Amino acid sequence: MKKWIALLLALVMVLSVTACGASEPAAPTKAPAADAPADEAPAAEGLPYEGETLTVLYMSGVYADAARAMVPEFEAATGAKVEVVDYPYLTLHEKALLDLTSYTGSYDVIDVASQWDGEFAPFLEPLNAYVERDGYDMSVWIDNVLANCGEWQGTIVGIPNACTPQVFAYRTDLLPDGIPDTWEGYREALASVNDPENGVYGVTVSEVSGQLGGVFDYVLWSMGGNWADEDWNVTIDSAETRAALEHLYAIKEYSDPANLAWGVDESIQAFLDGKAAVCETWPTLGITQKGDDPAQSKIVGKWALDVIPHEETGITLLSAWDVAIPAGSQNKDLAWEWVKMYTSYEKQNEFYDEFAIFSPRKEFWEQEKMANLSAVRDGLDTANMWWRIPASVEADSMINTIVGSYLSDQIDLEEAVKQLNDALTAALENSPPEEGIKNYNH
Repeated sequence: MKKWIALLLALVMVLSVTACGASEPAAPTKAPAADAPADEAPAAEGLPYEGETLTVLYMSGVYADAARAMVPEFEAATGAKVEVVDYPYLTLHEKALLDLTSYTGSYDVIDVASQWDGEFAPFLEPLNAYVERDGYDMSVWIDNVLANCGEWQGTIVGIPNACTPQVFAYRTDLLPDGIPDTWEGYREALASVNDPENGVYGVTVSEVSGQLGGVFDYVLWSMGGNWADEDWNVTIDSAETRAALEHLYAIKEYSDPANLAWGVDESIQAFLDGKAAVCETWPTLGITQKGDDPAQSKIVGKWALDVIPHEETGITLLSAWDVAIPAGSQNKDLAWEWVKMYTSYEKQNEFYDEFAIFSPRKEFWEQEKMANLSAVRDGLDTANMWWRIPASVEADSMINTIVGSYLSDQIDLEEAVKQLNDALTAALENSPPEEGIKNYNH
């Protein structure tokens, strides 16, 4: 049994998982803003970007909150005005892609979920010239995170700014030994604490369409299954896929009957209300901020984080985001200044302290305050992301639909496997990978 992780987080004040060609842009000509703190910024007159306006797009919640918190300092340092626009995850992709492909330039900076990198890359400004000009050190990022986030086919299209491996939050009073190493052991643990008559279920899971696919993925991958091999031959029709689906069906017995319609917010709230022993969702989207706040939580001092069952591979799901500059932006130099400040070591630390956002910087995890999260850090070295090619959006959408149909008894196991195989095959036929691109997720 692996050790469980006690999570010691300070109570936070506020809350909330291109047509550019192959050549790089000419090196920017406008001088970068100084790195001086806001209280040392020069007088407004003569600031390098005075009179300009920057519009940045983020996912609603803590990432957008962090962006807004940085606005005063950035405006003081540059003279520019900043507008922060945000959308929920389920609509952010559509809003960002529409602006990118139309070259309207509505946004100067966008926060990109790493699974969209390959799809967005043709419409993003390559950042290699900026990185070289300013000596921006790309070696500071955790290698596995950078391999899955921001770099695409040898080009830097975004700078990592947030990451977390999929971990589970659990009740230390109900499961003092933490999360078991196998899915069978995990189901037995859930059964032992499931007590719906007294308002406590074994588990709450983010199973709404758009999030259920990721749940299926981390179970599948940990069991040794995959969507396809390195040459994009679909391999979803497998014993591991059947086992993953059967596992998800089995844990319905230990969750609220309404759970299939719950997303992150509902799942987290149920856990904070003491109605579940385990919460399978992104804890940094609410639990780490509220868990020890008596005004918002009924489980103060009775919860912790642990890695998911290792089963065969120990691979879990990675959530990673990178800040990028659309090729259609008319304010690329100013946008780069925002990217540098937002991803700086100083800001990454502030964003953790105030919003519990995990940084992809290696040095961030070497701090004493992160010592109790060593297993989370280790998870970042093996966490995986699904396809980062254009076909991934269609594939993930269909996986969500098919797995949801299976869990709601609309189709049986074999029909679910058949539909998954057909859906992944169709996604690759509709959006074939570029020649030479291998599927590293296999």
